[in-house]
Amino acid sequence: MGHKNVLEVLRDRATHRLDAVAQQLATLHHEHQHAVQQQQLLYHYQKDYQLLLSHESQGGIYAYRRENYHSFLETVANALVAQSTALNTLEQQQQQLLGDWQQSRKKLNALQVLIERRAQRDTLCDFRAQQKANDEFANRRFQGAE
Repeated sequence: MGHKNVLEVLRDRATHRLDAVAQQLATLHHEHQHAVQQQQLLYHYQKDYQLLLSHESQGGIYAYRRENYHSFLETVANALVAQSTALNTLEQQQQQLLGDWQQSRKKLNALQVLIERRAQRDTLCDFRAQQKANDEFANRRFQGAE
């Protein structure tokens, strides 16, 4: 069987689409994990610098150092907001891609069912044709014996 029928071509395309979406999902998952790690690192920086500011403030701190701490903490807070926004965007993209993957999977499954039904129908037609040929042969043989 050298050529593929239309359903097999569509199945192959659906398989490629499913694989591509799965790869995109894997990449996005990796990006999400990296973004979560960055967010945790920022929280860690924020906590550490707040503790440092608190400890230095107890013993007396120069105004310029206090301003530097507050400036850095504000920068970290802004980075945390940006990182949260980025995480939300990545999560939305993951949900969208997951929906795409599910749709692609359904399409592939439907095409596979159609291919299997066609194969069953072809097998049944072949069986009926063989049965008809056998019946005709037996009928001719029976008529020739009389």
